[in-house]
Amino acid sequence: MQLLKALISLTMVLIASSETSAAKNIPIPQVSGPVPTTPDRGESYRGSNEQPVPGPGLPMPDLERVGYVQEEFVISGTIDGKPYRTSLLVRRPKDLQRFSGLVGVETIHAGGAIPFWGTGREVWAPGGHGWVAVASQRAALENRVKKFNPARYASLYIPEAPAGANGMMASPQDAISQAIMTQVGMLLKSNRKSGPFGGAKVRYLLMGGSSQTGGTTLRYIEQSHAAARLPNGKPIYDGYMPMEAFSATRIEGGDAAVIHAVGEGDFALFRAGNPQMMFSSREDADAPRDRFREYQFAAASHVPTRGRNSTDRPGEYPSQFPTQPFYKMSLLHLIDWVTMGTVPPRGPRLEQTTDGVMQRDEHGNVKGGIRSPWVDVPSARIIAAAPIAPGDPNTRAQQGVQENFSPAKLAALYGTREAYLARFNAGLDALVAARWITTADGARYKSEEAAKPPF
Repeated sequence: MQLLKALISLTMVLIASSETSAAKNIPIPQVSGPVPTTPDRGESYRGSNEQPVPGPGLPMPDLERVGYVQEEFVISGTIDGKPYRTSLLVRRPKDLQRFSGLVGVETIHAGGAIPFWGTGREVWAPGGHGWVAVASQRAALENRVKKFNPARYASLYIPEAPAGANGMMASPQDAISQAIMTQVGMLLKSNRKSGPFGGAKVRYLLMGGSSQTGGTTLRYIEQSHAAARLPNGKPIYDGYMPMEAFSATRIEGGDAAVIHAVGEGDFALFRAGNPQMMFSSREDADAPRDRFREYQFAAASHVPTRGRNSTDRPGEYPSQFPTQPFYKMSLLHLIDWVTMGTVPPRGPRLEQTTDGVMQRDEHGNVKGGIRSPWVDVPSARIIAAAPIAPGDPNTRAQQGVQENFSPAKLAALYGTREAYLARFNAGLDALVAARWITTADGARYKSEEAAKPPF
């Protein structure tokens, strides 16, 4: 037993020594700014969409209302001897006395989106947290950021990987992005007075993203986390939230907490072009070096459509499932897990066969997963990924549709509108009690459901 303890102790020393040694080789990039917004420079890029799809460009959020400021910096350094120079967009409390010490970091999506901001837009400011977007992917920098404002960004560049490297998937180009994200983490945790947070103490970093950047986050966990170390051997990134993407290998964050969040529609979307595609699945865990949760949300589509009233097909109705509050609560769980050690709830898995066929109830709604009254007290059959006909683009499967029940079926199921609302509201109360949505969101959806027309 004493020999075993000694071997374990020696192993941990060797690991710490290796991690510290690796940290000594991680340079801190140079930073300049803030870059002003002037008539000749123009405005900074701030994302094309909060969802994992291209969009027309986001308006400037009302940061002043919540006591926040936005600043853009230019960072520069080298990757394997090749120089880079790119954009670092920062949102933080104007009064740094309010700063929590936690920063959410995301690489800008290859399609220009900033989904980690979108997931946390109701989390970052209320919590006093910071948020940073890095143009670390060459595809995003060249095709989105620089085209948004050629004059402002003419001097920015990221080295090109060997010919044929794909900026959307795992590739040499992805490895360059990972290295930049590691250097950015070192910069943020260096707490330099000349840095983006003015010397305020950055204690925790979370990395996250959705869809394409959910994939980059998963690959960073697998390929870079173990070597991404501070000089004291501790991790640069303390937690990860990869969303709406899958890994072919077991997801293990080591000494970082991981919440992997996906919706029912993500399975159908990623299988749309390859019905036999299988995804790595694993159990939830609470071990000190294996803190992991996988949340699978029944009825959630890849791209939320609640509030829309039409699709690209006549007579079809978009899914009204509210995806945002579930992902927002997942982020709140990750923050509490990393900063306070508060253990988040475990989530049941969607019920599917070994070859990936989702199991459904008598109404056609999926079984299993994280439940809600939208599937347990249904007024519609929710199809989390719109069906694709020959000639349709696979992107159609990013959105959900629903088949509303007739008044006769609703009356047969619930009797009266009042009885339906009582059951629906009880379902929302259970969601809040189980910590799947916030109390405020529970009250909001009660109000929205009550405002709908009677049967």
